[in-house]
Amino acid sequence: MKIRIISGVVGGLLAILILVLHKTFVFPLAIAALICIALFELYRAGKCLHCRISVGAGLVYGAALPFLQYYGNISAIIAVTFLCIVAMFVELVLLHKHVKYQEILFIAAVTLLVAGSLNMLNALLLGSQYGLACVILALCSAWIADTGAYFAGTFFGKHKLCPEISPKKTVEGFFGGIVVDIVVMIVFALIYSLITHAHVHYLWLIFTAVVCAVISVLGDLSASVLKRQQGIKDFGNIMPGHGGVMDRFDSVLFTIPAFYALECMCPIFYR
Repeated sequence: MKIRIISGVVGGLLAILILVLHKTFVFPLAIAALICIALFELYRAGKCLHCRISVGAGLVYGAALPFLQYYGNISAIIAVTFLCIVAMFVELVLLHKHVKYQEILFIAAVTLLVAGSLNMLNALLLGSQYGLACVILALCSAWIADTGAYFAGTFFGKHKLCPEISPKKTVEGFFGGIVVDIVVMIVFALIYSLITHAHVHYLWLIFTAVVCAVISVLGDLSASVLKRQQGIKDFGNIMPGHGGVMDRFDSVLFTIPAFYALECMCPIFYR
């Protein structure tokens, strides 16, 4: 537990530093690092590291995408995405005796999911003058719901949610996570509005909190299925006591796109 707490504190301080420096190259650099580490963990979990061309193309894509998005080079994003996919299928054709199409499709799918999802943090940041607040909410909505679900499940949990996938998750924890997510996001928005004098669309904020809390469970359970099928406990050990990047960001991969889509439909903060 001590190691877990220390690791969490260090990770939190690093996250705060990155958010403070969000107007510099540090922000896309941090996203690129997270993408590449998460992709490597998934490639390894999927036993696809022998597909070197595809793995290399995926990592290059993951490293380049945040910088291209941050500096507004949309044409380059389209070109790099196309070249990345082409490289993967070139490997499938040239090394078809050693590479299976399922492996290439797995690499392509997780590459587009992880890189595309985390890169939406750039889109949120650059989308409005309240971009930093949106980034914080998009990230924390999943973690807050998970924390709320843990405590609600610990004290009130009686009915298992998905016992074959995640035995510790309960229905009571699921709904507790939603409630905690709503409360914390409202408190954050209230404090933020007092500081910045921004108006808050509270009904839409509540709806967004519910959607993000629910869909974060899908991300968490999807990662659990992959780990169970591959016979692994954690995706990595880069964060002692917490596992790998994917162990911390599995649910976030689903909440960020959901939050971004809802924010595009109706901004939470406005003048």
